[in-house]
Amino acid sequence: MTLISEISDRGAVVAWSPVRGHADVIALGSKEKGGAGFDDYGGELELYDVHLTYAAGSKAPSLLSAVKTTTRFGSIAWGSTGHDGGILAGGMMDGTVNLWSAGTLLNGGAGDAAAMLASEKRHEGVVSALKFNPHEDSRHLLASGGGTGHVLILDIENPSLPNVYSPSSEPSSQNATITQTAWNSQVHHILASSSASGTVVVWDLRQKKPWCEIRCESASGVTDVAWNPTQGLHMMTAGENGGLKLWDLRASTTMPLTTLEGHPGGVLSLDWCPHDDTLLLSCGKDNRTLLWDLYSLQPIAEIPNEESAGLVSSSNPNDFYGGGLVSSQQKRYHVQWSPIRRGVVSTCSFDRKVQVHSVVGLATKCGRPPKWMSPSSGVSCGFGGVVVSINSSQKYLMIDNIIERPELVQVSEQLESEFSPSDCISYCRTMAERAANEYESHVWSFMQIMFETNAREELLSYLGFDPDKIHQAAMEFSEDGSGGDGEPTPAMSREAENAVKDALLVGNFEAAVECCFRSGNLADALVLASCGGADLWAKTQAEYFAREAKKRPFLSLVSAVIHNQLTDLVSLSDPIKWKETLAVLSTYGKSEEFPMLCAALGDRLEEVGDMANASLCYMCALNLGQTAKYWKRTLQDANASFGGTDLISLHEFIEKVTVFTQAMDSNNELDDETANLFAAYSSALANQGLLVAAAKYLKGNTKECNELRDRIYRSRMGQFCADLIASPPEFPYDYVNVGVARDLYGVTVKQNGADVVQHQAQVIEPQPVNVVQQQQPQQQQTAQQEQSRVQQQQQQYQRPTTTSLPPGWVALQDPSSGMTYYANQNTGESSWDPPQPVAPKPETVSTSGHENANTSQPSANGTASAGVLKTQKVANKYGDGFVTSASNPRLAEQYGNIGTRLENSDSHLFVAGVSPDKNTNTETFIFNSNPYSDANRPGTAAAAVGLTPKKSPVSGTLDPNAVAALSGEVKFISDGLLAIGQTLNTMATGGTEKKQAIEAQKGVAVFIKIVARGAVDDDVVNRVGTMLSFLQNRDYASASSIMTSLVSHEWREHKDWLKGMKILVQMASKKQI
Repeated sequence: MTLISEISDRGAVVAWSPVRGHADVIALGSKEKGGAGFDDYGGELELYDVHLTYAAGSKAPSLLSAVKTTTRFGSIAWGSTGHDGGILAGGMMDGTVNLWSAGTLLNGGAGDAAAMLASEKRHEGVVSALKFNPHEDSRHLLASGGGTGHVLILDIENPSLPNVYSPSSEPSSQNATITQTAWNSQVHHILASSSASGTVVVWDLRQKKPWCEIRCESASGVTDVAWNPTQGLHMMTAGENGGLKLWDLRASTTMPLTTLEGHPGGVLSLDWCPHDDTLLLSCGKDNRTLLWDLYSLQPIAEIPNEESAGLVSSSNPNDFYGGGLVSSQQKRYHVQWSPIRRGVVSTCSFDRKVQVHSVVGLATKCGRPPKWMSPSSGVSCGFGGVVVSINSSQKYLMIDNIIERPELVQVSEQLESEFSPSDCISYCRTMAERAANEYESHVWSFMQIMFETNAREELLSYLGFDPDKIHQAAMEFSEDGSGGDGEPTPAMSREAENAVKDALLVGNFEAAVECCFRSGNLADALVLASCGGADLWAKTQAEYFAREAKKRPFLSLVSAVIHNQLTDLVSLSDPIKWKETLAVLSTYGKSEEFPMLCAALGDRLEEVGDMANASLCYMCALNLGQTAKYWKRTLQDANASFGGTDLISLHEFIEKVTVFTQAMDSNNELDDETANLFAAYSSALANQGLLVAAAKYLKGNTKECNELRDRIYRSRMGQFCADLIASPPEFPYDYVNVGVARDLYGVTVKQNGADVVQHQAQVIEPQPVNVVQQQQPQQQQTAQQEQSRVQQQQQQYQRPTTTSLPPGWVALQDPSSGMTYYANQNTGESSWDPPQPVAPKPETVSTSGHENANTSQPSANGTASAGVLKTQKVANKYGDGFVTSASNPRLAEQYGNIGTRLENSDSHLFVAGVSPDKNTNTETFIFNSNPYSDANRPGTAAAAVGLTPKKSPVSGTLDPNAVAALSGEVKFISDGLLAIGQTLNTMATGGTEKKQAIEAQKGVAVFIKIVARGAVDDDVVNRVGTMLSFLQNRDYASASSIMTSLVSHEWREHKDWLKGMKILVQMASKKQI
């Protein structure tokens, strides 16, 4: 069911409200008398709310307002100009045009006097047509048509005093009733009027004269006319006894583009959908209301009448009584689309019913959704935080950068503006002052110390061991407060002194030392051991430390320093006193051992679970991997607490690692886990539109980093990424050769390493045969010949041919499929089909008589001529289903464009045209069916047959002996470029730079070869020479400027060597050679 709402017992004309606030309101002007008898009781204007927002039939239409009129309505229109709610215009039977304020009626204004704005009687007879101008700047114009054939324009800018004038200063040629007026949908001063005399006049109000007159019907009138809502030169007319005719005023005003046959008895009303120009609604005398699809030019649905299914209609639609009274009464005489509610239409029928229908479901029967179902706006998110949006009310698209995380943008911009690799100390000091906790303060302070020239002294001071303060405290120390020398060492006994003296007399220092140890005089033992040799000195020290270490803990430190046992000291150190241990390492550790000792101390702290202080020790060891372990753990905890990626914590991690790497060896690479975190940070920055900043943090060579690096390089901001421009990233994806499907109707041509399928233009070689007029075309024979030709081509793909090949062609085997293909060694062209010899020039065809263009003449052997082409269904660029061979190359190829005389007998396609000859009353012509002189015609692929030979490719290798001699100036350029290329190849480090150096050398080689052939203009050679001079003088900016100019203006002709030359300039600038 399509019925939404119905108003019964109303024979009326209908107008929809154009105001969005009252989109469900319709105005009814009574068209028929309601009472019995022959008296005219006048008419009535009624406003109904049909409640379209409710379920169908759930709420009956409600009367909003009603106004009595002295006479009945002939037409009605509702415009959105002027007052709130717009203006209602009624064309009355007595020739009067009445104007009411729709806003007053909608607001409950009582009586005719309150709502009436003006009344103008300028027509004789009924006012049969009314239409408001739909354009914004001309909505105050109202067109009216009368029963005597006159068209008038009412300017109601001042509704109380309308200005009435004729659209033309000349008398109208339409002497019959004006059935409809229609304003052009694109040009506000163009108006069309249809009449019962069978004509449509298009008026130009600006020129005040008719623009054209269309004679649509010869024996009947035009009942309705409508403009295409989107094409200002497309018009549809309805014939009283004919069908629907579509006109293109660009092509003809005498012959329609097409006629839609669907109402055999004639059409009463039509309306073009304002929301989808491919849908049209019509009703006719055959008691049918049809919905048309203008793509297929066929009706796709019918809006049924309430009782039409149970009626038996007469075969003659004009037989009023033969078809049954009820059937005739149900004929609809008016259809109209709602200007606001999409897919909603109103109908008026002779059985005094006004109905509202929804055709949304019916409109989809064309196989595609109606245009009003397409989104009125759309948005697409792109790389780099770009959001592209469209709006149906605008004719342009909006490109915006959307920032989702402003806090990330703020801290990132702060980092970019404040951090400088040349002044890391100041940045670290600032970050230490801003630190939110003690650990962060330690991190940035340690980071600052790493960049100091006297890093170890600064580390001691930061750990709380200031040498100056310690020295002063030691000098002022006194245990009893007297400041004296302290308690004296206990004296030796006489026996001990004699034993020591006797041992010294005989030179036995070892016995003297032992005697001192036994008597408790350890200091005397150390003094005597210093005179007894290295072994005795070492033995005495060991004994001393063994005896006194427990009493004096500092002696273990002295022992470790003296014996270079700092590793053991670290392993036995107290983790709580890690600062003292780090100070010892800083004071006594050797430069080459210091990082290892700091790492060992970090391991010691890690064993007891002190990860934070361990990371500080790892920082002193310049061990990023171990240092970042705790930072990563902190980041993971922050992400878990955040419930996702905490970008601020990620920024802090990246910030610390970035500054930390400035103190490390530049050759050190990040591990994959850290590199992926950098890639995630770069991706987050890129999503906020910070592409230049994002490129700086792509440190690793992981798959994610390489892909993101390539995307940034190819983005709109790639030109501002200095690192990427200096060293373009490698393409991160693998090229896969998916092959080319074989085409039975064409050949495969390989150009620049890519397989491109290009269809052959079929060559018709006419034979000198006498063509006689044929009554019936040889269609069956032609079809058999086409089938045979296809079978022969299929057989050619299945087995290689053994026929001889034209010069330059060789037969090869495809390694992937094992099939034979053919390649031209001179042009690089390849083909699955055996190449054919060059076709001879076509001979002149003599014809006589007249012949249908689709008729094929049999040849001498009884087969159809090769000139028959298979017909294909083609749509023109307007999408309206109408094409001509003159405007469509594919039709020109199929049928020929008779009328274009052949100027060059070498053209690809030929057909014979017929005209008198001077000897036999026939004249021979050859016509060119292809209006384009070469294969580069618009909209079609280039033909393989007759292609202009491509330039042969130039290899990237150079044999100086095989190159023609160069002039002095060119020889200088050649030698200079070769020297730079060789230098770059020698200086290249890493796989990427080596590949770039090879590409640069290839570009130089190709350039030299092409110059030797004379295929490069002197101006281009001179600019290359100037660029070489700049490179030799190390003016890289000027050299890059010349290269940019060459690429911009000469790329199409010289891209084979410009690519490599561009890389050469970039590498030379980077290497500063």
